[in-house]
Amino acid sequence: MPAAKTASSKSTTAHTRHAPSLESIATRYHARLRTLDSTGDSLSDGVVVPALREAIVEGVLAPGSRLSEVQVAKQLNVSRTPMREAFAQLEREGLVTVLPRVGAYVRSVTLRDVEEIYTVRAALECLAVQLASERITSLGAAQLDDVIDMMRTSVDAGDAAAYVDALDRFYAIVMTIADNRTLQQSHASLIGPVRRLRRIAMAQGGRMRASFEQAVRIRDAVVNGTGDAQDLMREQLQRACEAALDVLKNAGK
Repeated sequence: MPAAKTASSKSTTAHTRHAPSLESIATRYHARLRTLDSTGDSLSDGVVVPALREAIVEGVLAPGSRLSEVQVAKQLNVSRTPMREAFAQLEREGLVTVLPRVGAYVRSVTLRDVEEIYTVRAALECLAVQLASERITSLGAAQLDDVIDMMRTSVDAGDAAAYVDALDRFYAIVMTIADNRTLQQSHASLIGPVRRLRRIAMAQGGRMRASFEQAVRIRDAVVNGTGDAQDLMREQLQRACEAALDVLKNAGK
């Protein structure tokens, strides 16, 4: 177990535009919950889980950070009631480790995690682009074009955080076009670890532009039905996996 840090630790990474606090992240989700007019029963799903997920993915809560129920609940402006359920959910997502009679910690990313997650991603996302190629509509093509424009703007600005947000949307649009609920649910279950690894991979020099150029090729294959969308997606994920592995290996030196 790495040296414990408190949940108030705020690490900065190469992928974040600012160094947000857990409190500021939680405030945004509270505001969103009020806008949606949700009930208190959804506090765990609406605030605690997504706020902690974002904080872990963005590096606000560093690997090895101890997550005190009392302290985290205070920072999230919630009671302790939803905390245990939220920790259990994040443990299922591979973002948190819960040790009986010890507590919860932010889970470190291992080389095996990277290899396993990208293997599963390849199976799901290669199928997704194949289905999307078969089911593409003019609306779907327009949505892909819009998100590609967003990605291009982020690349030109050198804004890796904005680029990854746009890349998340790109994959979400592909999944929507694919129109397979089981596939979408399976992919959604990986959302936390996938986003975390995307941000790690983007720390490698040149990775953002290479990712964008390949995404454009995938878009063209899906929209034009050229038949090579799966191969292009497989190449994209292989390169992303290699980038994430390289970043983690260099960090361990």
